[in-house]
Amino acid sequence: MSRNWQMTLEELVAGTGGRVLSQTERNFTGVGTDTRADLKGQIFIALKGDNFDAHDFLAKAVDAGAAALVVHRTPDAAVTNRVTVIQVDDTLSALQKLGRFWRRKMKARILGVTGTNGKTTTKEFTAALLSSRFDVHWSKGSLNNHWGVPMSLLNMDPGHEIAVIEMGMNHLGELTELNKIAEPDVVMCTMVGRGHLAGLGSIEGVARAKTEIYEHAPESAMMIFNLENEHTRKMYERFAKERPAAKVLTFAGLQYAREQGMLHQPQGAQHRAPVTLESATAWPELDVALEVVSMEPESMHVRGEIQGVGGETTVAVFGRHNITNLMAAAAFGLSSGMTPAEIWKALPRCKTVWGRNQWVQLENGARVLFDGYNANPESMSAAVENFAALKAPGRKFAVLGEMLEMGEHASEVHRELGAKIAKSGVDGVCFFGASKVEFEAGLKSGGFQKTSFISDRYEHSLAPRMLPVLQVGDIVLMKGSRGMQLEKALVDLKPVDFQAKK
Repeated sequence: MSRNWQMTLEELVAGTGGRVLSQTERNFTGVGTDTRADLKGQIFIALKGDNFDAHDFLAKAVDAGAAALVVHRTPDAAVTNRVTVIQVDDTLSALQKLGRFWRRKMKARILGVTGTNGKTTTKEFTAALLSSRFDVHWSKGSLNNHWGVPMSLLNMDPGHEIAVIEMGMNHLGELTELNKIAEPDVVMCTMVGRGHLAGLGSIEGVARAKTEIYEHAPESAMMIFNLENEHTRKMYERFAKERPAAKVLTFAGLQYAREQGMLHQPQGAQHRAPVTLESATAWPELDVALEVVSMEPESMHVRGEIQGVGGETTVAVFGRHNITNLMAAAAFGLSSGMTPAEIWKALPRCKTVWGRNQWVQLENGARVLFDGYNANPESMSAAVENFAALKAPGRKFAVLGEMLEMGEHASEVHRELGAKIAKSGVDGVCFFGASKVEFEAGLKSGGFQKTSFISDRYEHSLAPRMLPVLQVGDIVLMKGSRGMQLEKALVDLKPVDFQAKK
């Protein structure tokens, strides 16, 4: 936990709605759910999942230093006598209640972000940008689900002024519940694409689920909309009618904004407060409109307007698709009271994090562009296009993993990927996953005749076969869903500056 975090026994009982079974400690310094971590002075919440039950490890939690246990199954007397124990009906529900309780107790302004692509990167960019002026807390990694969001909220301490909370989902109703827990002051959906199709059926189903971040936000919440994505644009149009008094900020790519006539403000316009949907015209004056001027492997140069204030800068980020995430972060900056000038100055603070367009040097002199945190058709397509646009002194290769959670669309999207790779100019490709037949069919349909290695799973024997091929100046795109654990392949290629775990 962070800095001066402290919770009393009274607060723990009030937050969880539980009852005290035993009491040895009254003040706690954090909340934990993993017995492998240092739990000294912390509250251990015994969660039960599909394949585990932390109630089986209560003694281990106490040995790790836990000062209190929150349980729904009564512990043995040998455990109860050593630690404060709070009993609840369900520990997951208790965690969520405690997260909401703590959110209400803290003073931080809560920024809630979701999106098929970009939510984690937007969260990281926003935290970096806002940290230039505020004391910021943000959810670590991808703690964005029904237990990750309350844990992120519980990591806030009284000194935090702003908290950036990522909200994920793979089924209808999930964002509704996360909104009830986080009660965000500002909400945003970065974009809608073909993710989690197995649970939602279609991109229209994804859009319905993502809309919940606006539908079930508090009435006072400010809304931020991406007007370039057709699905989030429809959300804007809907809420312009349904919630006209809501405060709103908007963003879109600079070229798109020009084409649609959305740039109404003169250069040098003064910073203004967010308009309401009621006061906006058919299309509002865009608050953020940026574009990529040029792109290098380690950075890209961007320019545009932030509430009419023109500017340009260089950020240490690769990939044209990241312009959406930069615009989203800038909009969050405006929602928090930063001026356009402050945002322009702070944009270079935005940097790539582990597993997201991360350049890794290999011992043999080749480099890998590692993007192994997530994958869906839109993000995979963007990665291939960005990689194809790169100028490299050597050759290009691709090592790709299955796009998971595609359901009945898996065959179609992997054939699309194979065809796209075939036309991308790579000199060799490897693919691992259950959709290997469909991917290979796509390669053939695109006329690919170079070296390929296709398998349903990663095999460690690949690395010795690839290493003699890779040379100084070669670059490798490595991308797949997190569940494919492509970092195993990267480690086998002998990186000099990479850690497999964050």
